[in-house]
Amino acid sequence: MWRHLLEYTDSTGRAMVGVAVALLVVAVGSFILGIVQATTGHAAATLPFWITTMASAVIAGVFVYLASRRADIRRR
Repeated sequence: MWRHLLEYTDSTGRAMVGVAVALLVVAVGSFILGIVQATTGHAAATLPFWITTMASAVIAGVFVYLASRRADIRRR
C-alpha cells in the first residue's frame, strides 16, 4: 500500500506521507513513555502521553488520507 501511495502521488503527497511517518514514530514513542510512567507508579502523569499518542495517530491518519486523495486525483 505504501509503495503504491508513494508511486502515484506527487511531491506534496510524499511530504504528507513523510510527516505521517514522523507522527507515527512520535505516537509510538509517546505510548511507550506512557507505559513506562504507568508501570513506575505515576499513572496520573500518563494523560499527556495518551493525548499525544492519540492526537499524533489521528493527524497521521488524516495526512495519509489526504495523500491518498491526491494520488487518486492525479491518477484520473
